[in-house]
Amino acid sequence: MRTFWKLTEISMQSHLYYRTSFIINIISPAILLAGQYLLWSALYAQQAGSAIGGMERREMFSYILIAFAMNNLLGWAGENTLSREIKSGTIVARCIRPVSFLTQYMAQMTGALLLQGMRNLVLVIVGFACFPEYMKIPEGGAVLTFLPCFLLSVILRLMMIDVFSLLCFFTTGYLGISWTRRALFEFFSGAVIPVVLFPEWLKRIAGCTPFPYMLQAPAAVLLGQEMGIGLPHVFLLQIFWILFFLALHGMTYGLVRRNMTVAGG
Repeated sequence: MRTFWKLTEISMQSHLYYRTSFIINIISPAILLAGQYLLWSALYAQQAGSAIGGMERREMFSYILIAFAMNNLLGWAGENTLSREIKSGTIVARCIRPVSFLTQYMAQMTGALLLQGMRNLVLVIVGFACFPEYMKIPEGGAVLTFLPCFLLSVILRLMMIDVFSLLCFFTTGYLGISWTRRALFEFFSGAVIPVVLFPEWLKRIAGCTPFPYMLQAPAAVLLGQEMGIGLPHVFLLQIFWILFFLALHGMTYGLVRRNMTVAGG
C-alpha cells in the first residue's frame, strides 16, 4: 500500500503542476452545470404538473448536482491518460517497473480523482447550502449508505476505462474508442437524463449494462429514489461488474504482453 499511495501522491503533484489546466478544469464544468440547470428549469416551467417522470423539481435539481459531481470526477484528459500512453509508446515504462500494471494505473487515477473529488465536494456543499429551497437534502442514513455504493461505482468506472483503454493496443488511434466509451457512459449511466425517465424497454436494457451502477445507482441511493431492485442487489451487481472487468483486464493485458517486445526486457 505504501507504493500505491506514493504513486498517488506523484499523480496529484503532476496535476497541480499545470496550474492553467487546473483552473480551466474548475471553470469549464461550472458552465456546463449552469446550462443543465437552465435546460431543466425551462422544462419544468412548461410542465403542467409539478413532476416530470415522477421526479419533482427539487429532486431533479438535487440529482443534477450530484450526478454532475460524480460524472465530472474525471475529465477528458484524465480518462484518456492510458490511451495516449499506449499510442505514444511511453506505456513501456509501466511494463518494466517493479509494480503491477493495474496498481500503477489505479494509483495514477486515484490521484486525479482525489483532487477533482475535493473540488466537486465543495461544489455540492455550496449548492445545497446556498439553495436549500430548490434542493432535496439527503438524510443522514442515506449518506452512510451512499458512501460504499459510491466507492464501488468509482472502482467500477476505473476498471471499465482501463479495459477500453487497453483496446488501443489493437487500433491505430484512440479517439474512436474514447468517444464510444464516453457516449455509452453518458447515456446509459444517467449523466445526461436520469435512467428512471427512460421508457420501460430502454430502462431494462440499461439495467443489463454496468453503466447505471456507476452513477444512477449511487445518486438514487443518496436521494432515496426507487431503483426497482433492492440495495443488496445493487451492491452485488457492482461487485459482479468489477470482477467482470477485472477478468477482461487480465485476459486483454495477458494478450498484449505476449505480443509486446520491450527493449532490454
